[in-house]
Amino acid sequence: MDFSFRLVREWAPIFYNALITTLEISVISIVLTLILGSIVASVMSLRNRSLNRILQMYVSIFRNTPLLVQLFFLFYGLPSIGIRMSSFMTGVLAITLNEGAFVTEIIRGSINGIPKNDWEAAQSLGLNQFKILSKVILPQAFRNAIPALTGQISMVVKDTSLFSMIMMVELTRVGNMIYNKYLDFTGFIFGAALYIAIFLVTNNISFVLEKKYRVKR
Repeated sequence: MDFSFRLVREWAPIFYNALITTLEISVISIVLTLILGSIVASVMSLRNRSLNRILQMYVSIFRNTPLLVQLFFLFYGLPSIGIRMSSFMTGVLAITLNEGAFVTEIIRGSINGIPKNDWEAAQSLGLNQFKILSKVILPQAFRNAIPALTGQISMVVKDTSLFSMIMMVELTRVGNMIYNKYLDFTGFIFGAALYIAIFLVTNNISFVLEKKYRVKR
């Protein structure tokens, strides 16, 4: 399996644009995923039966169906009922809904792991449920969930490779373009190296955050 530095140099501008696209989608999707997961997990922790049934259905559907199927449904299915979105928006929405379901379960499990005494102490201070969750419970839950959330964030970055299926030029798409033109794996190898670099940066940031915000009891 050969690797051509010449091809990397020739395609450098396209690789750069694809990398920027991958990072933009990843960052936006990560932020939206964390927001969605936090909201859904918080609402579910309030134990409202009607809402919990609806939210649990959302979690079950998006956790148990492939992201690629969800992506195709949003990109190719919704236009049949008059709803059209750009490839970028479709990708962000698909990842947010899919990964949001997994993040929901991570944060919900972390919320359930908070000692009951913390809830009772907050209630004794006269705080309402919203303030208890936002000021007392969620900060601790996030800190405890950092290792698991890091793994899920890495999945978000890897999920962007599927966007080549909806004609978006990201790292995997560039690798495929080079292979189709030259029958050369250079694009895939270089793309994989860029993904690894992103994962290493993400893991290092996670390590620093976990060390800094670890809950000490």
